[in-house]
Amino acid sequence: MFEEYLSLFRKIDECCKPGARVLLRVDINSPLNPSTREIIDDYRLKAHAETIKYLMEEKVKVVILSHQSRPGRDDFTSLDRHRSILEKYVGHEIKFVDDVMGPAARRMIRELEAGEALLLDNVRFVSEEIIERKIEAQAETYLVRRLAPLFDYYVFDAFATAHRSQPSIVGFPLLLPSCIGLVMERELKALSRIQELKGKGVMLAVGGVKVHETIRAVDEVLRRNIVDKVMVGGIVGVVFMVARYGFATQALKKVIEEHGLMSYISYVAEMINSWGDRIIIPIDVAIDINGSRIDVDIYSISSDIMDVGLTSMRKFSNTIKSSKAVIVCGPLGYVEDEKYAMGTRSIIEESLKLGKYVIISGGHTIMIARRTGLADRVHHISTGGRAFLSALSRSKLPALEALEISTRKFWVRK
Repeated sequence: MFEEYLSLFRKIDECCKPGARVLLRVDINSPLNPSTREIIDDYRLKAHAETIKYLMEEKVKVVILSHQSRPGRDDFTSLDRHRSILEKYVGHEIKFVDDVMGPAARRMIRELEAGEALLLDNVRFVSEEIIERKIEAQAETYLVRRLAPLFDYYVFDAFATAHRSQPSIVGFPLLLPSCIGLVMERELKALSRIQELKGKGVMLAVGGVKVHETIRAVDEVLRRNIVDKVMVGGIVGVVFMVARYGFATQALKKVIEEHGLMSYISYVAEMINSWGDRIIIPIDVAIDINGSRIDVDIYSISSDIMDVGLTSMRKFSNTIKSSKAVIVCGPLGYVEDEKYAMGTRSIIEESLKLGKYVIISGGHTIMIARRTGLADRVHHISTGGRAFLSALSRSKLPALEALEISTRKFWVRK
């Protein structure tokens, strides 16, 4: 399927006529320091800078559309701070407007010269962008209808958003000839490589806090034999531990209740019955006691779980030995603190040491890999955490469906 998309979709050079007006959707959504709100990992900006630079140097008029978090969250903010980092990696000036589709934004878009780039503000300031609907409906939104007439082409490079059916992702391709950017092309090639293995020897490690989506994705990739085995950690691992061992301390119950996961215990228990040893569950964890890392078994958990334990790491390591490819999608612990990044780091290190094909995805996973010098050694860094997992677990992603419609509408001769 992904190989077919690579053959079907138009590459970026076909949307690069000098002077052409190009709307470029990227995903520069980045982890922020909760206190200072400064960007603490800029990998996505660095990755997308390559596409922006390519377009600018082809003398295209580039307008960049992206988002940061979503309304109601602490890291929901303007993209002004992202602009300076983009400039550093692109090596050219990036203009910025604190507007998305209003008069100021449209005026600056019209005034843009060939070879210049303009970054619009956080597209999720527009309420329509938060609502997911059918692809055809998103092409009728104010956002798409106001901006689309100002452009000749749409370039989609925001793989990390490909699982969302939102206007800036699926609406524009229906109205504009569309191409894929350099980041998107690499993501499809990596997915194609995993697909070629047909699940044999593919191991997936999942963690993070997006538990509901991850649990269902794990069930699906095992059901479809996309992967051979799954290792779980983070809050996801908490649910599997409670379901597997049938026991929860007060600290574990608190985590389950705070994240609204009580209803998932029975569902996960059924998954464990169905998939047995294909799901590798932690048997110990690390907790924080007076600032120190202490490893304990499940019956001795007295505070928040910060990482998988050392015994679990050895168990995971044994699983890696029999694999061909390892995908790490989401951190297994609180990686902001080096003491609790051990679980995530050990999986990546062991996989590389054993010569496995390694893919990492998700902002915090990338952050720890870059911090420890492992990022340059892995085979592929996916800009999308949930998107990569969704691509593996679902037959189609909304962005890919929209691009397919666009390609057949504007590029394929009848």
